[in-house]
Amino acid sequence: MEKPSTHPMGTISSERNDSLPMRMEGIMKQEAQKEIDFPKTSAPAERALVQAGYSRLKQLTKVTEAELARLHGMGPKALRILRETLDAKGMSFAKVGKPKAAKDSKASSVDAFMKELDHPLKAEVEAIRGIIKGVNKDITEEIKWKAPSFSYKGEYLVTFNLRDMKRIHLVFHNPMIPTIKSHLLEGDYVDRRMTYFVNMKDIKANKVELEKVLKQLVKLNTK
Repeated sequence: MEKPSTHPMGTISSERNDSLPMRMEGIMKQEAQKEIDFPKTSAPAERALVQAGYSRLKQLTKVTEAELARLHGMGPKALRILRETLDAKGMSFAKVGKPKAAKDSKASSVDAFMKELDHPLKAEVEAIRGIIKGVNKDITEEIKWKAPSFSYKGEYLVTFNLRDMKRIHLVFHNPMIPTIKSHLLEGDYVDRRMTYFVNMKDIKANKVELEKVLKQLVKLNTK
């Protein structure tokens, strides 16, 4: 029987042909990665930036810190790293055009929320809200986790947890909170502490201590 002839160049591997698109895809990913010059933050924060269309650090000079904070996955630590990296390169986030208007708008949304709030300790919530805002004029408020939340220059300080109907529950969520010692702060979480008030009498008795905690936290977050 006659043997089939062999091509002088040998047999072309189909496996080699099949791997070509995979290699091309890998090269394209590497090239795309070269275009991203963000510092190392966290996987959720990096995904948030890419999904929002940001790939270069310079692009962040066109957006405010508050706008970035609203991206899902963008936390206070990642924002701080980005802010410090921009500063080291002589850049910064975009300035808010009308800070007072923005602040008033957020406050109005909280006012509207409080007006509709159905909670047995609503008066106590309002009292604590007033104490927090009175600590520093630069503390802003907004709605987070379906409750009033307070920030200082882009860093979250404390947020109400209104699911508890029998007491006031405050969640201090800030990387610096573990460094503050107070009998009001409960828990041993990495970056959180809890505070509880049972009634108006309890709030009045601990007003000075609550203000002390907040003032320390503001100072620790002052750049």
